[in-house]
Amino acid sequence: MILTLVISFSVGFVSEYVRDTMTFSWAIDVGEEFVFDIVVMGNTSTGTTVLPPPYAIMNNTRISVQVISLPNVSTILYSGPFIETVVDHLKTNASFVNGTEIPVQYYDGINSLVSDCLLPVGGWIHLDAFFPNQLERPIMNRESYLSAHMRSFFFFGYKSNTTNYELEWHGLIDLATGIPNTVSFSIIDLGQPWNHFYTVTMTLVE
Repeated sequence: MILTLVISFSVGFVSEYVRDTMTFSWAIDVGEEFVFDIVVMGNTSTGTTVLPPPYAIMNNTRISVQVISLPNVSTILYSGPFIETVVDHLKTNASFVNGTEIPVQYYDGINSLVSDCLLPVGGWIHLDAFFPNQLERPIMNRESYLSAHMRSFFFFGYKSNTTNYELEWHGLIDLATGIPNTVSFSIIDLGQPWNHFYTVTMTLVE
């Protein structure tokens, strides 16, 4: 009798733990706003000519990001639906803090990056199991989402590379809020005649 109770209690505890680690929920609401400082580093070059990189106009600017839409996350069990339903869902709108619009050629890159890294909380262990815990460069001519459940934050990102091109983006996401404290993307493009080496980093201010 006692053994049966112990086993039942243990199974119930494990089941509840598994359920908790697989449950996603939003810790933010539509309408909330966050402010990020932007730093752009790198250059564009050809031969002996060196020019500022793309996004240079965004260097040392401050943007406001507003949550405009949050998808339903109650039934996500696999990596594919998580990418389609949560990551690819456009959750934000961005502008400079003074209310002026971000130039159209930079808007999608800036806004989409923050949106991609805005995640539901709770199921971090389950989410980490969706994607490889490899943070180093992926195999050539491949693309992959990457994750790592750290003690104080969750790393979530994406890498793609070919012989002459590498794209990487990632966010360091607060475990309690799902808001990225830092968001960054970098590009190495060795296509001729111009070479591009640059990184755009956005740091949460408030």
